[in-house]
Formats: sequence, structure tokens, C-alpha cells
Amino acid sequence: MITFNRLAEKHLEQVLKWRTQEDVTRYMYTDVAYDMEKQKKWYERVSQSDSDKYWVIAVQQTPIGVISLNQIDTVNKRASSGFYIGEEKYRVYGGIIPLFLYNYAFNQLDLNKVTAEVMEGNENIRKIHLLHGYREVGYYKDHIYKYGTFHHVYLLELLKEDWQQKADKYQRYTAVFE
Repeated sequence: MITFNRLAEKHLEQVLKWRTQEDVTRYMYTDVAYDMEKQKKWYERVSQSDSDKYWVIAVQQTPIGVISLNQIDTVNKRASSGFYIGEEKYRVYGGIIPLFLYNYAFNQLDLNKVTAEVMEGNENIRKIHLLHGYREVGYYKDHIYKYGTFHHVYLLELLKEDWQQKADKYQRYTAVFE
């Protein structure tokens, strides 16, 4: 059973551990230092936000990663999404975890669009997004400077109407998002 628990202070140490792993941060825009005080300040900020929601992903009650909706815009009915699996042996779930979020975003929050940004080189996530129904709408050239070089960032969007066309295939992926 896969569950999505609202990020809480009790999760911060585990999330920081994942967030500082090179295999997790490789395709993230920023690398963070292992600094619990900064982590707590980040948590205070995001936990107060109306436009950002973070959940800890758990499989059989074992925390495995984080998923989020960010820049939630209730007027224009859109948000951006992101996730990572911090526990290596659970990365096989990477292809299905976002499906739960899309059903939540479109069916519970009544969003019309979910966007994603994928850093150049992260081909597995790019392919997963396209498989789920996203379309590429462009890219930012030389957008992120990391590892001594610039990287492009691909821009993708998933519209509610496109998601609904895949309802027969993906509608069973529902869960409670605390």
C-alpha cells in the first residue's frame, strides 16, 4: 500500500538525508548541505505556504521519498510537480508514484494543468512524464549551472483533458493525500 503523508517535522532528518544524496540531487537544481537548522527554516517556510504542498511517500509504512505540488495557482488552476525516491531499492515505484499525484491534482484539487521541469540528462523521468501524457512545450537553454557546465531544462505540461483520456489506464491509482 502506498500512502502520502503530509510532510511533518518528524520527517525532516530523513528528508535531509535523501536530499543530500548525490544520486538524488544529480538532476535537481540545487545541492544542499547537511544542515538541520536550514532544513527546519525551509520546513517552516513551506509548511506555512498555501501554494506549496509536500508529502512523504511511504510503501507499506516505510518512507521512501518526497512528492510535491508547488506554485499552486487556484485562480488559473495549475501547479508544478516534483518528486524523488530517496530509497534506492524502491526506485522501481518511480513510474507509478506520480500517477497518484495527478489523480489527486485533477480530481480532488480540480486543477487544469500540472507542469514539470526536467533537467537535461534525466531521460528516465522525461520518458515517464511523456508516457503519462505530458507534452514538451519547450526548454530553457543553459538554464542550470552544475558540475562545471550549463544544462538545459525541458518544460512539460499535462492538461486535465489529456489526463482524462488516459483514465481507463490510470484511474485506479488513487490515495489519500494528508
